[in-house]
Amino acid sequence: MGAVVTKSAQNLLLITLGAATLWITVATDEYLNYVKPWFRWALIAAAVAVVVLGAAGLRREWHDADDHDDHGHDDHGHHGPRVAWLLCLPALGIFLIAPPALGSFTADRNSTRTAAPPAPDEGYGALRPTGGPLAMTISEFIGRSFEAQTGDPGTLRGIPVQLSGFAAPRPQGEGWYLTRLRMACCAGDAIPMRVIVHGAARPKTDTWVSVVGTWMPPTAGAPVTGVHEVRAQHTRPIKKPKNQYE
Repeated sequence: MGAVVTKSAQNLLLITLGAATLWITVATDEYLNYVKPWFRWALIAAAVAVVVLGAAGLRREWHDADDHDDHGHDDHGHHGPRVAWLLCLPALGIFLIAPPALGSFTADRNSTRTAAPPAPDEGYGALRPTGGPLAMTISEFIGRSFEAQTGDPGTLRGIPVQLSGFAAPRPQGEGWYLTRLRMACCAGDAIPMRVIVHGAARPKTDTWVSVVGTWMPPTAGAPVTGVHEVRAQHTRPIKKPKNQYE
C-alpha cells in the first residue's frame, strides 16, 4: 500500500505546483509551448494563489501542532487520499521532462484538420513592394493564396515572400511541407498550417527554416483546394522562435 498524504505534504505539493507554474511563466518562456501568450498573466495569478493557499495551509498546520502538542500521536483527520500524490506529476514533468512544442508528428496526425484561415473582413489588401521578399506568416500566405485562387491571381503571382516554419515530409507527391501549428488557446486545439515547397531539397524533419520564394498558382481550370504551394528561390536554417505557434 502506498503512503498516505499528510495535510502538510498536500500543502507542500500545492506550493511546488505553483512554483513550477511560476517557473515556466516568469523565469522562462516554456509556457508558450502549451498556451497562447495572453494566458501568461492568468497563469501567474493562478500560480500565486496556489502558492499562497499552500503556505497558508502549512502555517495553519504548524499553528495547530503547537496548540495540540498533547495530541501529537493522534493522526486522525490529518491524512489525505493517496491519489493526492499525483499532484507531484505536473511539477516533476515541468522541472525534469518539460514537453517541447508540438511538431511534425502532430501536424501529420492532424492533417485532415487543416483549413484556410479566414481573411479579415476588409480582405488582406494589396501587397506593397519593399525591394525584397515580404515576410508573412504561413497563415497569411495561405489566406492570400486562397484569395488569389478564388479571385485575382495577380494579387500574389510573382511576388517574393519569406515564410518560416519547420520542415515535414510530404508522403505523397513532390516537394515537402513548411509547417506552423496554429492554436486558438492551447496546444490541444492546434491545427497545422502547411505550404508545399518546391525547388529546394527537404531539410531534416522538424528543422526550422526560412523559405524565400513565390506563390505557385494551381493549374488552369483546377478546382480550388486546400493545397497552397511555393516555388523556393532559396532556403536557410533558422533558430526555433520563442513562440513556435501562430
